[in-house]
Amino acid sequence: MFALDTNILVRYIVQDDKAQARKAAKIIEGLSADNPAFISCIVLCEINWVLKSAYKTVKQERLEVLQNLLSIPVFDIEQLESCMRALKCYQSGKADFSDYLIQDIGRAHGYDMVLTFDKNAQKSQGFKSL
Repeated sequence: MFALDTNILVRYIVQDDKAQARKAAKIIEGLSADNPAFISCIVLCEINWVLKSAYKTVKQERLEVLQNLLSIPVFDIEQLESCMRALKCYQSGKADFSDYLIQDIGRAHGYDMVLTFDKNAQKSQGFKSL
């Protein structure tokens, strides 16, 4: 069993480097219930950031990518429930996916407020300006 790094998933999703995309596809398409791959919360945040900053994808496309990743049964997603709640908030909120994930994980550990300098995050419930 192994974990997947952001660049493997990005190559598979974007298909901008054919050689690397083929290698990524071979690994990902070879996964099964008996042979899953782990995807960390950090990887999901990085995918969203890379698609936004490097590939200039619109939010709706990023939402679809994240929703798809969270629904693939051969991916063992770290803190899946928190990721799903964060994605739901991200869908309609002003903050970034990573902000909502930070908030949800904090809430799961008993913290009800995220202090931030991020103006967009401050517009959402559960965030407060420092």
